[in-house]
Amino acid sequence: MRTFITLLALLLALPALAQSPETAERGSIIEDRAARKLLQAGDARLEVGENEKALEIWESVVERYPRSPVRFEAHLRLADHLLKEIREYDKARLHYEAAAVESNENDEQRAYAFLNTGTCFYEAGNYGKCFTIMRDVIALFPTSPEVNEAYYYIGLGHFKLGHYSRAIEALEKVGTSLSSQDALVEKVEAGKRLYIKIDDKDFAILTQGEQVEVRCRTKSGDEETLRCDPVGRNARIALGRIMTTLAPATPDNGTLEVRGGDVVTVSYIDAHTAEKGVNEKRLKEVLVVGNGLARITDGSYQRNLQAAVLGKPIHLQVSDADHDTTAGADQLEAAVQIFRRKTPDEIDDELAKRVASGELVEGPEGEDLKSQIDPLLLVRSEPVVLRESEQSGVFRLSLPLQLGTAPGTLTAEAGQTIRLVYADERHLGENTLVRTAEARVIEGNLGEVRVTRTEISDEELRLKTQLRTASALTEVGNHYKEFGLNTKADLKYAEALDVCEDILEQARKVGGSLLEETYVQLWRIYFAMDQLDLALGMSRRLLAEFPSSAFIDEAMLQQAHVERKRENFPRAISLYASLSKLPNSPLRGEGQFYVGECYEAMALKADSAQSAQLFEKAFLAYQAVYEQFPDSGRVGDAVAKMAAFYYQKEDYSRAVDVFENVLTDHPDANFLDVILFNYGRCLYKLNRKPEARRRFEQLINDYPESEIASEANKIVEALKKAGF
Repeated sequence: MRTFITLLALLLALPALAQSPETAERGSIIEDRAARKLLQAGDARLEVGENEKALEIWESVVERYPRSPVRFEAHLRLADHLLKEIREYDKARLHYEAAAVESNENDEQRAYAFLNTGTCFYEAGNYGKCFTIMRDVIALFPTSPEVNEAYYYIGLGHFKLGHYSRAIEALEKVGTSLSSQDALVEKVEAGKRLYIKIDDKDFAILTQGEQVEVRCRTKSGDEETLRCDPVGRNARIALGRIMTTLAPATPDNGTLEVRGGDVVTVSYIDAHTAEKGVNEKRLKEVLVVGNGLARITDGSYQRNLQAAVLGKPIHLQVSDADHDTTAGADQLEAAVQIFRRKTPDEIDDELAKRVASGELVEGPEGEDLKSQIDPLLLVRSEPVVLRESEQSGVFRLSLPLQLGTAPGTLTAEAGQTIRLVYADERHLGENTLVRTAEARVIEGNLGEVRVTRTEISDEELRLKTQLRTASALTEVGNHYKEFGLNTKADLKYAEALDVCEDILEQARKVGGSLLEETYVQLWRIYFAMDQLDLALGMSRRLLAEFPSSAFIDEAMLQQAHVERKRENFPRAISLYASLSKLPNSPLRGEGQFYVGECYEAMALKADSAQSAQLFEKAFLAYQAVYEQFPDSGRVGDAVAKMAAFYYQKEDYSRAVDVFENVLTDHPDANFLDVILFNYGRCLYKLNRKPEARRRFEQLINDYPESEIASEANKIVEALKKAGF
C-alpha cells in the first residue's frame, strides 16, 4: 500500500516537473508572496503582544516554504527574538545558522546571521567557537560593517581568557574599516563604561603591580582618578575603565557622573616623551552622548506595544541622555504623526507619476514597483513635549487617544498608524538620526489586559535589575582577579553576594526563570570566591529544581570544575564525559577537552609506571576533540596538546606538521607562545636551525609578556653567534 501511494505521488508530481521555466518562475513568485503574507501575519501577532503565536507563525513560514528566500527572514526574526528577548542562545544560534547558509543570496542577511551566531557562542561563554565564527565573518564579508563587531568580540573574548596581547591586537582593528583614525570622534555613551587605553613604551620598565594613574574630569564638575593596569609583562599598553552615570557630580567616588552634552577630559603624565620631554601632560577629550530610543509602551513603561487602543491613554517614551542637562526634570521635543493607508487608486496614481518622471524605472510586469511606494499617507503631525521622569535621561508623556478629528487633541481612527518621531542629533554615530516607534490604532481593551500584570512586572523588573547589578559586580571582581588584585576582587564578590542573597527569598516567591537565573548567579559568585562546597550545592539545586534548564550543561561543567579543583579527578572526568555526550550542547567539545586535561594532571602526579598510560589516555581524549567535535572552539588547543605529546616522544617531524596546522588554521588557540617555543625546538632537533630561529623570534615579537620569551631570546642569541 505504501509503495502504491509513493508511486501515485510521483505520478502527480510529473506535470509540475514538466512545466516550462516561465511557469516554474511564476510558481516561485506566488510561493514567495504567500510566504511574505504569512511572515507579515506573524508580525501582526507580535504587534498585539501575542509573542508565542508570532513565533509559531514564523516557524510555519520555514516549514511550509522551504524553497522561498522569505524563510531566511523568518529565521532571523525567530533568532533575534530568542537571543534578545528570551536569551535562549542555543535555540537562537540554530536559526542564525539556517540564515547563514550559502543558498541565501542576500549577503547582508548572511553577514548579520554569521555575526550573531558568534554572539550566541560569546554570550554562552564558548569563546573558542566564538573566535572561529568571527574569523569567518572577517574572511567572508570583509567590507561589511559586521567586521568591526567581529574584531570587537574577538578582543573581548581574548581579554576574558587573559590573552591580553591578542585582545589588544583585535581591539585595535575595531573601526579601521570606517575611516582613518584621525577622523574618528571619541565618544562615550552615558551610563556605559568609559574604556581607556594608553600606549607608552615607558610602561615596559614598570615593576610588577605598578599602575598608571589617569585623571578624568567632566565639564559638569566631576573628577575621578583611574588606575590603569599594564597588560602583561614588558608591555607598552595599559588598560583601564570606569563606569559613567547620569547624576550630579560627586568627585572621587569611583564613578564618573556626567550630564547630557558633557565632555570628559582624560589626562595622564608622560614621564619621558619621544621628543625628549619630561613629565608632560597628555590630554584626550571624550564627548558624552546618548543613543536615542523611541518607544510606545504599556502603562508601566516596561513593555513595548505595537497597538494603541482608542479611548485609552497612549504612553510615549524617549530615552536620550543628551537632554538630561540639569539636576531638575528636563524636557524633550518630539512629534506624533498620524498615518492612514493609501487607497489602491492613490498608490496607482503615485506609481504612474513617478514612472512618468523617470524616478522609477518600470520592470517586467511591474513586480518591483509598488513595493517602492510607501503605503502610508501622513494625515497630520502634532508636536509634543516629553518630561523627564525619575530615571535620568528618560522622558515620558501620557496622552488620551480619542476617536474623531477634534482640534488640539490626539485623535485617530481604527486602522490608522501612530508614529512617535524624535530627531537624535548626537549619538555614537554620525549625522542626525530619526528615531521612531509605531503603533496601529485598534478598538478593544488591550491596555486593560496589560495593566493586570503591572505590579508583577514591576517586581520582576526590580529583581532582574538587582541580578544585573550582581552580575556586573562579579564581572568587575573577575577583572580585578585577572590582574592579581585579589583583595579588590573579594570586595566586589562580597557585594555581589549581598545583592543576590537579598533577593533570593523574593525570587523564590516569583519562581520560574527569575529563580533559575538567581541560582546561576549565586553559583558563579561562589565559584569565583573559591567557596567550592557552596558552588557545588547551588548547581545541584539548579539541576534538581530545573531539570530542563538551558543552564544544565553549564551547571555540569561548573560541578566538574569544582571536583577538578579539589583534585578529585575520577569524579571530574565522569562529569566532563557526561557533558560531552549531551546531544545539543555547544559545550560538548569543552567537556571532552577537560577530560584530557584531567588525565594529563593525573599523569604528572603519578609514578613512572602509571604516568605513560595516563598520558596516552590524555592524548586519546584530545584526539577525540579533533575527530568528534570539529566545530568546537577547543580544536586548536587539543591539536596543540597532541603536538606536545609528539615532541615528548621525539617524533619531531610529526610534531612539526601538527604545529604548522595549528598556526595556520587556529590563530585564536591557547598556548600559542608554547606552541611557537616547541615548534622552534622541533625544528632545531631536525637541524632546520634558520627556521627554528624565525619561530623563536616570532614568539618574542608576538608574545613579549610570555614567561618563556626570555628563554627564547637566549636561544636566538646563541643561534646568532653560531651563524644561523
